[in-house]
Amino acid sequence: MYNLGELRKLLENTQSACVITHRHADLDAYACGYAMRELLEGLGIRTRLVVPEGVGAEVKSYSARLGIELSYEDSCGDNDLVVIVDVSTSSQLNELRRYLGGKVLVIDHHSVHNINPTLSLVDSGATSCSEIAALLMMRLGIKPSRNASLLLLGGIISDSNRFLRARVETFEVMRWLLGNVDVGYRDIIGALATEASFSERMALVKGMLRLRAYRLGELITCLSRVNAYESSLADLLIRAGCDIALVASEHDNETRMVGRASRRVGISLAEVFGDVARYFHGEGGGHDKAAALSIGASVDPWTVLIKALNIIEEKLGIKSQRIFESG
Repeated sequence: MYNLGELRKLLENTQSACVITHRHADLDAYACGYAMRELLEGLGIRTRLVVPEGVGAEVKSYSARLGIELSYEDSCGDNDLVVIVDVSTSSQLNELRRYLGGKVLVIDHHSVHNINPTLSLVDSGATSCSEIAALLMMRLGIKPSRNASLLLLGGIISDSNRFLRARVETFEVMRWLLGNVDVGYRDIIGALATEASFSERMALVKGMLRLRAYRLGELITCLSRVNAYESSLADLLIRAGCDIALVASEHDNETRMVGRASRRVGISLAEVFGDVARYFHGEGGGHDKAAALSIGASVDPWTVLIKALNIIEEKLGIKSQRIFESG
C-alpha cells in the first residue's frame, strides 16, 4: 500500500527528526504525531514531537482518563528531517513552516497544499492519519507502546465517526492495536466522551444565533461566524440538518474558515476551499467532506462565507435561496 522502499531510503542517513502536527492538534493529529515519533525512535532516529498552539480539549480529556501523559514540545531545533502529519496547508504550522526548507516527509489522509515534500505518504482512503501511522508501524514491524496504541485507537474511532468511514484495513489495525493495551473497548469509548466547556457552549450558541441558511435545490447550506470552536459549530450544524456548514472567524491578521458536508453533497469541499483560498490569496484544502482555509489578512468573515457560497452555487449550477423563519 505504501512505498516502504522509498521511506527506508529517505530515513537511511537520518539521525534526527521533528514531527509537526497542525496547530491546536485534535486527537487524530496528536495520536499520529505521537506514533510517528515512536516509529522513528524505533528506527534509531532522535525525534521531537511539536504541536503548534498545544493540543485540544479532546486530547487532554482522553489522555487524562486513560492515564496517558502528554508529551510534546514547541520548537523543532536543528534536524535532518521534518515529518508533517495531518496538515492540509502550511498555514496550519504557524511560524514552524520555516522548517520546511530541507527533507520533508508528509503523512496524511487528505490532499496537502503549499508543501513540497521529499516524500509524500498520502492515503485518501484511510479513515485518519492515525490509521496510516498504525499501518506503517505494522508493515515495519514496530510495536507501539500502550500509550501510542491507545492514542491511535482513539484517533481512528474519532476521525472515522465511529467507523462510518471504515475499510478492511481499519479493522485490521484496530484488532492489532487492541492487542497492545490493557483497556477494554468500552472503556476507550467512554474516555472519548467529552462535555463541552462553558466557553465552547457559548461559542456554539452565538454561532447558531448568527446562522444564515440557504437552499440549493434539495441541499441546505448553513453559514455562520464565531471567534473560536469553528469545527465544533460546523459539526453541530451538520448534525442539525445542514448539508454544507461553513464557519468563519477572524484572528488578528488572519481569517479562517472551516467546512463540513454531508454525504448528500456531490461536490468536493477541498476544491471549493481551494478556489476561495486562491481568490483571497490564502491557503486552503482538505477532504471532499471536510476542509479548512487560512487567509493571512483581516477579511470580514461574511465576505469569505458569501464568496464560498457563490462558488458552491457555480459548482452545483444552482442559485441559492435564503431560508427565513416564515418561509
